[in-house]
Amino acid sequence: MKILSTDISVPLVGLALIALGLSSGCAASAKRSPQGLREAYAAALRADDPDAAYALLAPEVQARTDIESFRERWARNGDRHHDTLEAIDDLDDDRQGAVITGTTTHEGGVVIHWAQTRAGFLVVDGLPGIPDTSTPTSAARALVAALRSISAVQLERVLATTLIERLGEDWNARADAIEAALTDPGAITYSGDNTRAMLRYGGGRLITFEQTPQGWRVSDLR
Repeated sequence: MKILSTDISVPLVGLALIALGLSSGCAASAKRSPQGLREAYAAALRADDPDAAYALLAPEVQARTDIESFRERWARNGDRHHDTLEAIDDLDDDRQGAVITGTTTHEGGVVIHWAQTRAGFLVVDGLPGIPDTSTPTSAARALVAALRSISAVQLERVLATTLIERLGEDWNARADAIEAALTDPGAITYSGDNTRAMLRYGGGRLITFEQTPQGWRVSDLR
């Protein structure tokens, strides 16, 4: 067994900003902790200052998203900022601090994700045979794999042949459309409290994910 990496994340808002901000080495010492970065992001929201929020992004993220595009996205999501601030202010004591997570790799390329709890480190995702649902993106890829694994042989016992053919084509088309959507970094959006995520794909279709203790799960598929 080999330790690949150890990550620190904070539940609810600003997860991506926190993780990426840590790797960017922010100048202000207060931003060097997850809590400090969360407060810096909250301050940017309160001031309606997209430039301050952009400065919290890691250089590699800024390289993929220029400041003008970020400002436009910030303006589009303005109605969610109030909800995000409320979610930050409503964090209970158990969720104020960072959650320490780790990743290990094992024979055969199996990658297991861990999280520190009061009982010690526990596996939260990645056991052999269990799909990775640690993020909405990985959950979407697991859904694609499940759609592609459906075979006519499995369905012949319960569905008519014409229905199998029609559903098979629909499932394959959905899988293709979901995979295509995942190539767009902005395809997945989050709710204000960061407990739900939405992936738009295939010309108006929508997948809704919900965060659970066992990872992200598909709660609605249209």
